[in-house]
Amino acid sequence: MPDVPPLPAEAGKDNTPGKRPVRTWLLRGAFAFFFVVAASLIAVEATEPLADPDACTACHEMSNAHDSWALSPHHDNPSGVKVTCVACHLPPREDHVAHLASKAFSGIKDAWVHSFGQYDAQAARSRVLETMPSQRCLHCHDNLLAMPPSQEVGIVHASAVERAEDRDHRCVACHDALHGAKVATETVEYEPADNSFCYVCHLNFKTETFVGVHKAAGVGCEACHGESLDHADDEDHIAAPDVMYTKAQVNASCVTDECHGEVSLKKAIGHRPFYAGAEPTRKHCTDCHGKHHVEKRQRRWDKTTRKLIWRDGYTVEGDAAPDPSEPRM
Repeated sequence: MPDVPPLPAEAGKDNTPGKRPVRTWLLRGAFAFFFVVAASLIAVEATEPLADPDACTACHEMSNAHDSWALSPHHDNPSGVKVTCVACHLPPREDHVAHLASKAFSGIKDAWVHSFGQYDAQAARSRVLETMPSQRCLHCHDNLLAMPPSQEVGIVHASAVERAEDRDHRCVACHDALHGAKVATETVEYEPADNSFCYVCHLNFKTETFVGVHKAAGVGCEACHGESLDHADDEDHIAAPDVMYTKAQVNASCVTDECHGEVSLKKAIGHRPFYAGAEPTRKHCTDCHGKHHVEKRQRRWDKTTRKLIWRDGYTVEGDAAPDPSEPRM
């Protein structure tokens, strides 16, 4: 049988074996890519009405969360900015595919639990706090280091920004009440402490929040400072109190099992940086939770030797006077 000559190549076409299928698949792949991107953009815009917090309650078990959000700074604030659910609970809208996938999965999951399971609000809250990345907070709070309310807060924020990927230094490690005030889990009722004996002289302590919180929990002044009749009966106020703890000793008394035990504190998300050894190290409770603030002191004591070192603006003879403006416990 004689050989049949190949057909002549058509003008402008490359009939090299294998090239046509590759080009075809490249064109199809490019078309599919642009189609997915376009579809994602359209879908994100189309689902924008579903980003309204009122719409979220249609699929999600979140009526309590919605009510607390409405009272929180993310909704009720002087600037009028309202941060919606999706801003914190979903990947950024700029990441279209991840945003839509997460939105769909979350809605289907909660709808399934509502229909066939039992919703555990506390477990859901813990799961969110365990996985909330700081990047979603920093997306809005981008000037976090500009004007810290205090030096201590500035140090903590700097550490959080630098170590944003560290779970113990995430924003929610401290700010775990984003939906307003946390619901009290302790139902123990305490007999308020009676500090009237101390207020006879130390009246300026009576209005301090630090004192009031402990007083309401039955923790009076003597729990940390001791009780001393000699000190109370001395009109010249030069008799040392029975107990004069240094700052380190006072803070050590905070984390005893009778008060704020280490086991319970480690379970609280906000205290993980404390035990994780944040740098620079600040391991005193009062670095965050406040201390006695007295505008004018009449006495200063050396809490190690229990000697009076400063009185009414004058140095007591034989002792060095500290700077009256220096913060002391």
